[in-house]
Order: sequence, then structure tokens, then C-alpha cells
Amino acid sequence: MNINAHVFKACEQAISRFYARLDGLEAGPVGAMFAADGVWHRQGAVLRGGAAVDAALAQRPAGRRSAHLISNLFFNAQDDLQIRASYLLQVFRHDAGPEADPRDAAPIASSLLAITRTEDLYQRAGNGEWMLLNKQSRPLFTQSGA
Repeated sequence: MNINAHVFKACEQAISRFYARLDGLEAGPVGAMFAADGVWHRQGAVLRGGAAVDAALAQRPAGRRSAHLISNLFFNAQDDLQIRASYLLQVFRHDAGPEADPRDAAPIASSLLAITRTEDLYQRAGNGEWMLLNKQSRPLFTQSGA
């Protein structure tokens, strides 16, 4: 199925917004990016629905800084209402502790956690927004011992 440029850009923005919220660059709950029956396969757990996503993310330690860099993004339209996105994701994480100044740069050498192959399934909601139905990743590269 052919994807028009408007749909491609809307889905690309949904992916970028997800990671902007996850990394604290944009205000708003990450769980709001999921459809009511959306599922995130995250760190060995299956999170069902936005409330479960937000509850799991609330457990992250204070002072955690993350950055998710997207590359090799491509889409495969399932039909007019669903699109599958596949991409590589570089994941950086640094746990500085609750007293750390978030304006200070984190050390990059020890912060690269993994490079993953990530697949998202998006569904167009009644309001036209693209919502996550399924999100899962598998590591391609990890730090030894990570």
C-alpha cells in the first residue's frame, strides 16, 4: 500500500513525540501516545494501556537522563488505519542521582546502552491522530554486561 507524504510525516512525528516525552524534552505523559488497548513490550514486561506505561515509567530513578536517536526509519502500511514502523534506535542512559544538575552534560562513553531494532504498530484514531497499538524492540548491540 502506498503511503502519502502527509501520513508518513504524521507517523514520523508520533515516533519523535514518543521519544521526546520519554527523554523529558516534551511535556506530557508517554502513556497518552498509546491506544486504549496498546501494548509495549518493555524490558521483559508487557505493559497494557497508557496507565500501565506511565506507572512503569514512574519507577525510573530520580536523576536518570536518556536520549533515543532514531535512524533507518521506514513504514509499511497495513491498510488505511494501520501502519507498521521499523527503525534502528540508539539508546543512551545515564543515572546521575537525584542531586545532579540536569544542565550538566553526561559522559557519553559510558552512556551508550544499546542499539535496537524497533517495530511499532500505529493505528489512526477517530480524531486522526496515530496511536501506538504495539511497540517492541530487540537488541542488536549492547554494552558488555548490560
